[in-house]
Amino acid sequence: MIKKDIILNGVIVGSHNSTGNNDKDIQEVREILKAKGLYKEITINDSMYGQANSFAEVAKNLYETHLKKSPINGNSIAPFVVNAVFSVELYLKTIHNAYGNTIKGHHLSSIYKNMPRKGKDLFLAAAQDIYHLYAHEPETNILTTIESMSKAFEQWRYIFEHERLDIEMQSIRYTMHVAHEACCRVRESIKKNDSTNNL
Repeated sequence: MIKKDIILNGVIVGSHNSTGNNDKDIQEVREILKAKGLYKEITINDSMYGQANSFAEVAKNLYETHLKKSPINGNSIAPFVVNAVFSVELYLKTIHNAYGNTIKGHHLSSIYKNMPRKGKDLFLAAAQDIYHLYAHEPETNILTTIESMSKAFEQWRYIFEHERLDIEMQSIRYTMHVAHEACCRVRESIKKNDSTNNL
């Protein structure tokens, strides 16, 4: 057996003797964390939110490293678009999931249109609060950016199949930021409602 550290949020919180059996080791670590009061059950919504954040982080890193400076690295445009748009899709689906809905597909406009009213209200409020942080064309708003990005995930994954694709990077960054903020607000409002209902 090998003694292994148990690391939670970058901090060593204990150790265990690894058996080499993954399922057994996971269960043992879970019990150790529970005994220390450090274990938190991960919900599907938590997982969805975490994955959306991961794709957003990749897109942000690509933008900062390869697309923000001149000359840009053109090879990074498609990966930036795919990761950014997929993160928006996952944030929108996480909002749906928070309200108990499951939604399929990649078409952002359809995912948004089917969102519950409360989710839309929080999404639009986030869009308004963040709007001033980005340079926009006069006619640009969150609904026009979502519509313009609706098929981007499918198209930009296979950019070589298209003669020309246009995309506005600032609109993508804005929409990604709005989707993240709206998702945070929805999750927080649902936690508040749950804790109020449990009183």
